[in-house]
Amino acid sequence: MTPDLPTPELPTPDQLDALAAAFDTLGKLHRQAPDSAALAAFRRLQAEWPLPGTPDAAAGMAALDRSARADETAEQITADHDRLYGDSANAIVPPYESVHRGSEGLLFDTQTIEVRAAYREFGLRAPRLNREPDDHLGLEFDFVGQLLLAALDAMDAGDADGAARALAGVRRFWREHLQPWAPDVLRRIAAAAGTQFMAGVALLSLGALESLELPLDKCEEPG
Repeated sequence: MTPDLPTPELPTPDQLDALAAAFDTLGKLHRQAPDSAALAAFRRLQAEWPLPGTPDAAAGMAALDRSARADETAEQITADHDRLYGDSANAIVPPYESVHRGSEGLLFDTQTIEVRAAYREFGLRAPRLNREPDDHLGLEFDFVGQLLLAALDAMDAGDADGAARALAGVRRFWREHLQPWAPDVLRRIAAAAGTQFMAGVALLSLGALESLELPLDKCEEPG
């Protein structure tokens, strides 16, 4: 008689809540620089960052502290965001997966279509479909945040299969999309940043990916 295999242990609700909050915040910051009000709100809550436990996250927090002490303004951060990501001109570090992984370094390449399909599997879509590539770094972080919230909601409702399905989706997306390109690009962003704020965001993002990896090792497809 074959013994039953142990059921993989899912991340705890507290882990999911912290990860979801971090990925949601970082997704927004990668897509758009904060205005003055958003920057002030972020700095008030900065010390409560939910994922502080990696060397990259600690380096990111130190960079954000330097940003606050230097009184970097929203205007300076917006200009740096534009310079790095090419919001209005050529990017120093293009924030699109297909540019870094596609055979010809083009927007709307194979990776864009694959990412769109991953979103569609969970009933989601990029907010500017067909006008902005679906594989923007910020959108990919936001997608992970939404799936983590879906897993948390399923746990709260006692739906273990629903939670496992959402987390398996996060694991696949992390393995097939974020892991192959995001860490290298985030290190390039941190090195090229002209503000401590944008360097801090990139380093916090590296820390978030590291914090995500361990609990995902426990997740498998349900059924």
